[in-house]
Amino acid sequence: MKINLNLLPITLDNDIIIPEDYYKNTDIKRLDNMHVKGIIKYDLSDEVVIDLVLTGNMIIKDSITLEEISNDLNINIATNLEEITSESTYFYEKDKNILDIIEFLWENIVLEVPISQTLVSGTNMEGNGWSLNKENGTDEEVDDRFLKLNDYFKGGE
Repeated sequence: MKINLNLLPITLDNDIIIPEDYYKNTDIKRLDNMHVKGIIKYDLSDEVVIDLVLTGNMIIKDSITLEEISNDLNINIATNLEEITSESTYFYEKDKNILDIIEFLWENIVLEVPISQTLVSGTNMEGNGWSLNKENGTDEEVDDRFLKLNDYFKGGE
């Protein structure tokens, strides 16, 4: 969805769809119920001000079990176009004065993806055909190759 900035102010209250190609090679499995609401306008100094709220649901992979986890998104975007175009310009066509809102919103969604997240707690984690610790929670036997190291660490040193 491209926005002609010559027609400002523009009020947005739209459901949006981020194409699957954007997140195909990321930790994001799916983006559901994405909605953007806000305004893009000129301020008193004739700068383009973007004031948007992006809401939706991001489905990512669990860091341990790789099962799907649902994360609610509520991203407040308050910036001006001059600040963000100094860093990157792939979503803004300056010669045509057009802003690709999907590209712009995608950049803000990527910033919200957690590095790792899991719903599993405790030390006896297990899944389909695997387990992190033994069921009884005891430590495994010490490898015979490491027993000689005990002589170096006697007395808790």
